Formats: sequence, structure tokens, C-alpha cells
Amino acid sequence: MSEYLHVEKPFLDQLAALGWTVIDQGHWFIPCDPAASLRDTFREWLLPEIFREAVRTINVTSDGTPWLSDRQLEDLRSQILRQPNRTLLETNEAIQALFLKAQVDRNEITGESDPVVQLIDFAHPERNQFHAINQFRIDTPGCVKTSIIPDIVLFVNDIPLVVIEAKIGDATTANPMHAAFEQLLRYRNGRPETLASGLREGEPRLYHTNLLLIRTCGEKAEFGTITSGHEHFYAWKYALTPALAQRARENGLDSYTPPLGIEREQELLIQGLLAPPTLIEVLRPCTVFMDTDSGKRVKVVCRYQQYRAARRLAERLRSGKNAEERSGVVWHTQGSGKSLTMVFVARMLRASTDLSDFKILLVNDRVDLEEQLAATAKLIGGKVNVIESTADLRQHLATDASDINMVMVHKFMERAEALPLMVAEALANYRPPPSGATFGVVNPSERILLMIDEAHRTQGSDLGENLFEVFPNAARIAFTGTPLITEQHGSKRTVKRFGEYIDTYKLMDAVHDGATLQILYEGRTADSALMDKHGFDTKFEDLFGNRSEEELAAIKKKYGASGDILEAEQRIAAISRDLVAHYIDNILPDGFKAQVVCHSKLAAIRYQRAIREALAERLDREKLQPVPDLSLIRRIAFLKAVVVISSDSTNELAAITEARREAKRWNAVENFCKPFDFDDPDKELSGIAFLIVCDMLLTGFDAPVEQVMYIDKRLREHNL
Repeated sequence: MSEYLHVEKPFLDQLAALGWTVIDQGHWFIPCDPAASLRDTFREWLLPEIFREAVRTINVTSDGTPWLSDRQLEDLRSQILRQPNRTLLETNEAIQALFLKAQVDRNEITGESDPVVQLIDFAHPERNQFHAINQFRIDTPGCVKTSIIPDIVLFVNDIPLVVIEAKIGDATTANPMHAAFEQLLRYRNGRPETLASGLREGEPRLYHTNLLLIRTCGEKAEFGTITSGHEHFYAWKYALTPALAQRARENGLDSYTPPLGIEREQELLIQGLLAPPTLIEVLRPCTVFMDTDSGKRVKVVCRYQQYRAARRLAERLRSGKNAEERSGVVWHTQGSGKSLTMVFVARMLRASTDLSDFKILLVNDRVDLEEQLAATAKLIGGKVNVIESTADLRQHLATDASDINMVMVHKFMERAEALPLMVAEALANYRPPPSGATFGVVNPSERILLMIDEAHRTQGSDLGENLFEVFPNAARIAFTGTPLITEQHGSKRTVKRFGEYIDTYKLMDAVHDGATLQILYEGRTADSALMDKHGFDTKFEDLFGNRSEEELAAIKKKYGASGDILEAEQRIAAISRDLVAHYIDNILPDGFKAQVVCHSKLAAIRYQRAIREALAERLDREKLQPVPDLSLIRRIAFLKAVVVISSDSTNELAAITEARREAKRWNAVENFCKPFDFDDPDKELSGIAFLIVCDMLLTGFDAPVEQVMYIDKRLREHNL
């Protein structure tokens, strides 16, 4: 079956069923008449007449009179077309801002100066015009080829928002999805090899207004943005909430017949993402531009679980009759983008007509996560108030202002003087948060939304009770990748505290979507395990039989604590030798790094010393080989181990203080995240191969160079 019949035509047929106006130019020839695709020439990529008609129609006065003049419409078109001295991404971001707020000089009917113009009607999606045109030819004079012909281009008010490339596997295309990606790259003149040679092969202007790129072979279909690499295209798996299903039924979109009689990834993506109301909603609140940790700026569009959670949460706020009915749990696995989901929720609320008055409060429990979440929260737009103290909390959060606020949960505790930030961090990281005196009601409003990050960690404590007391009528949404779910947690179970699950996206969902790599576990045992408990108990009774019950309990407490075992130096030394051998033989050859997770700060210090000694021992053995491997010797000598832990009280061990200072001098986390650079003497610290921690970097930590985690710590339930 041909590409047209297997992929392209079913795509167009399904779009037509969703309400798109489809212009099918066939597939067997190069289009020769630009008028067939609503243009005057093949150099145009914005459809001029339809643009003027559509934008004029959606901008009317209160009595329904269109008020934009021909001159103003041409000026709006020029604002999109004129983008001098900007990169593709800069242009795309500038035009995204125009979608949200374009302006002209004057409303000639009402006399208003600098009125805002809608290029797209977000409040009433049905008032926009939706066109799908296949074989959309654009001439490219001066390029390697005389034209580009994307398979399908989707236009909203005849602004191109989506470019689709269809492929099928055949004798010349072993990997159709990668071939489609290369084609999309070529169309925008984005292939590095072409740029390096000084040649041109595409028309970047088609991508100036682009929202989505889609590659499909039918069985598989994925979307990305203009900054997405091959590995950052994702499938869209659709699910409707009851409220959305009702709305879909009213519009005839709830059920459909797949064009070929089977539902493939292509059909799921079209039905879920390209239905006109969904596409419009994704464009406005669920698209952001952000800087990555490496400093690169990227365009990000929500993934299906983020959109689904945000929509379900918004519907819950609308339909809930009290705080309990408006509250709930979003269970999304680690690495699935929970922070961005919070951003999309907040932007969706701000963009709605009935939920925009909510006061939004983002709650977290750790200093490092506060910094991470604060950076992400800026994507919501507008000012984010960071609550620095308990006094600030009472002042800022008692108002009716529909603002955005961020606070650490430790602020919900009455005390004589505020805890230093590092102490608050230590309290959150290493033991349950302290009890605090009752806080009292700060704001009884029902128009408050609390979004609590990693809620399982603190919400069973007095601090959690205080948070509920401060905002007794607020909607409380727990975001967690590891909810407390077993019956033994009783009232502390996450769903007991917050209500039922609003949305779930678990680890294997992320693995199946390709968003998270599958984790492979390899168990190893240490000689510290007690194999014959009955024999041990008998010997213990023989030896201490004349002791009282109190004395026996004291002996067991002093000498039988698991912490003493996990901190034993001989045990740590033996494990470190095994750990280093495994790393050098299995991980180092591919250039990856390792994280070591310990029971305590003291254990972390001892692991650092033991790993350094094990590295030195291995280095000496390699040098004594009959035929030394000079390359391996050089690489082992380059390796370093560093401890990253937070500070203790004023009486912390000197070794812990020195380890913290060393990590700070070495800029440990940043250099750990960098690949090894064995040749540049100025990048010696890229040799940090072992990052030794207790808890600090187990969440909210993105290090693609890390391939293995060595765990010597009791982990169960949400900690695991």
C-alpha cells in the first residue's frame, strides 16, 4: 500500500471528520496551481485572503460589527511576516506573543487607542477557520532543490501551525520515523551538514508560526516542536474526562470510526491532539519557551499526561461543591514533568474566564526544589511572590488577590525565630518535619488552589495539618511520583489526606512512552546479613542471660542498630572495592558516571574515602599488569569521588564540614553532569565520576551522564 493510501489520506479523512476543511491535492504529481492551495504564488506560506477574512470576522464590537480596516489587517499580516535579524526560535517566540496579544493603532468605530486584536479566538474555538492542505508546495529559489512539499500543513485562520510528514517503510526507507524527522529538518534548512557546507535547502519561514511538527508512518505517530531532537518526539495517548466527554458528544467528537478500520498511534494522536478545541488550548496555556540547564533555549508543548491532568484538575475546580470535592492527587512518576504540569494548570486557570480569579499557592519542602520550582514557575507569566517568612505568609496570603505565590511548608509553623534555610533543608531531608504550634486561619476563601509538590513527604505531619488549617476551604492538590498507598499508613495515606486520584501516570507508562529509560536492578549482598537469626538469639541469651530486660534492651539498642551496620568501615571498604570494580569494568567504558546513595552523612564520608582507596588500588594493579593498558590507567587516574550533603548543626564532624567545602570548591554537581574531558587540563573536574549522597539528589536532579546508582540504604515504598 502506498504512503498516500496508508498514511496521508487516512490522516486527511480523520481531520475532515473533526471539522477541518480539507484540500486534498492528491499525491501523484507536483502541484502546479497555487490557487488550489488558496494562494497567489508558491512563495507565499501565509494564506492572504483567508487570513484577512478570518481575522476580520473574529474581531467585532459589542453589537457584532467587524472593526478592523483593510490597512490594519495588512499591518497585522506584516507583523507576522516582518521578523528581521532574528533566529528561527526567536521569531517563533515573538509570533507566539502576537497570538496572545497583537495590537493595532486605533479602533475606528469605538475610538479606542491601541486595541488588542485576536489573531485566534481562544475563547470560542468554533469561530476560527481550520484548513488542512496536503502537498503544500513552497518554492525555494537559490536552494539545492527548487521547492519543498510538506505532506500536510494545518492552518488556523490560515496561519500555518502544524507541519506533518508521512512515511512508510519500503526498500529505501528502513526507519520511516527517522526519515520523516530528517525531512522536517530539511524543510526548515536545519540540517547541520547543509549549514556547514554553506548551502540552503528549505524555507524556514514556514516554521515561523509553527506550533507542532508531526512525523507518522501510521502505526507510529509522534509530535515535537521546532527545537525537538529526534529523541524528543512523543506519542499522544488520549483520554477524556467525563466533563470533556460530554462536551465532545455535543460536538460529535466522542466517537469515531478509524479510516482504515483499526486504531493506530496516528488515529490516537489526531483524535486527541488535533481536534480544533484541543489544538487551540494547547497553543495558548500549554506551550512555553524555557532555558534548559545547559543554557539552551527550547520550545516545550505539553505531553498528553500533562494536558490530561491539567484539564481534569480544571474540571474538578469547576464541578466540586466543597474543598474535599475540589481536592485530589496527581500521581505522575519521577521525571514526567510534574513541575511543568503545575505551570500548565496555572496558565490554564489564568486563561479561563471562570477560574482566573483563583489565588495559586505552590508549596514545596526543600530548598533545592524551591529554587528549581521557582525557575519553572516564572513560565506561568507575571510576578511570582516567594514567601520568605511566616510574617510574609500572613501578609501576602490573607489577601483576595488572584496572584501566584510560592512557599516552603516549614513557614506554616509558629516559632520564636525563623529557621535558617539550611536547617529547614536538613529537617526536610533527614527526618520528619518538626511539630509546630497551631497556626490559625489565614484565608478562608474557596477561590484558593494549593499545589503541593512531593506531598507524601510532609503532609502526614503537623505542618500538613497547619497548611490545611490556614486555608480551610482551599482546593488541595497533591503532586507526587511516590504516594503513600499501603494500609499501614492509615490516615497518612496520600489519598486519605487529599482525596481520590485526579490523574495517574506511573513508571511503566513513562517507560512505554520512551520518556523514561527502563531501570534494571542488580542485587548484591554484603556479609553483614544475619543468616541464622534463631542461632544468633540463642547465643545472645546464653551470653547475657543474667541481665535485666532494661539492660538487654540497652545492649540491643547500642550494638544492634542498623545504622551502626551500614556505617561500619570494614563493610564499606569491601563494598567500595566491589563497586569500583563494577564501575570500571561496566560503566566507564561507555563514558558514564555513577551516584552512590548512603544511609547517613557519616557513611557518605566513609564511602568517599573507601572509593578513593579502591581507585588507587585498582590503578596500582593495572600498572603491574604484564602489558599495562595505558589508556585505562590514564582514565582511572582521572576519576574523582565527591560527597554532596547539606550542613549539620554547629557541632557537625570536621570531616563532614571539609567534604561540603570541597564539593563547593569543585562545583561538584555541575561538573558531575559534564561528560569526561580527558584532554583539556582546564576541565580536570569533569573527572568527578562518583557523586556520593544521602537524599539530596534523588529527586529533581537531571544528569543524562549518570547511568548507574549504587544504593546502600534502606529504601521502601515512597523512598524507593
